[in-house]
Amino acid sequence: MPPKSPAAILFDVDGTLMDDRRAVLSALTSFHSRVGRELGISADDLVIRWRELLQLHFGRYLAGEITMREQRRARVIDLFTASKINLSPEMADGIFETYESDYRASWAAYPDALPALEVLNGYVLAVLSNGDLAQQTDKLRVGGMVRHFSRIFTSSDVGRAKPDPDAFSRACQRLDISPNHCIFVGDSLELDARASAVAGLKGIWLDRTCNGADPGSDIRVIRSLLELPALIDA
Repeated sequence: MPPKSPAAILFDVDGTLMDDRRAVLSALTSFHSRVGRELGISADDLVIRWRELLQLHFGRYLAGEITMREQRRARVIDLFTASKINLSPEMADGIFETYESDYRASWAAYPDALPALEVLNGYVLAVLSNGDLAQQTDKLRVGGMVRHFSRIFTSSDVGRAKPDPDAFSRACQRLDISPNHCIFVGDSLELDARASAVAGLKGIWLDRTCNGADPGSDIRVIRSLLELPALIDA
């Protein structure tokens, strides 16, 4: 008997299951109340700068150039380069911990995430996310979703980061399911939907912002995870 199609559904975490944007903004609001005067920038400018540093140094982490702790330190050191000369790694760790405490306290799942997973519970459900396995697992636990997933894969675990097709292929291999019997759902058109399609999975783009980009004929688009069960049944 051929495998159920799809045999597995894989999900991204941040921006797909967990409202990471809201958590970051909430944490940065608190962070700015503590350090904004020293930095001499507005709350809005802090958000912009933080995203720039995240893109730079988290990208280095995903490429295997530095560790998770080192990318966190580098972001803090660069942020305070004008106001804290010769900031030590230990001091940078302490500063980042003040931000991370508020960030973790702000973790929350999107309202549509858990209801959708409950409807899809008859499928093999898994996660593939860029980042640290322990942290992403903690997020899913806080969001009440971890019990729904048979496996949780991250770039630190599989040794490749999205959009590398090998990241998707390795996850499917560990599930012992062919990529062409797997669906991938994520909020990034490029990193999730198109990249998973290149690896042989069926890419579904969760476009929460309705930005109007053309995904192409091979990518299906949903605006909410609650649309996913009907799309799969169809």
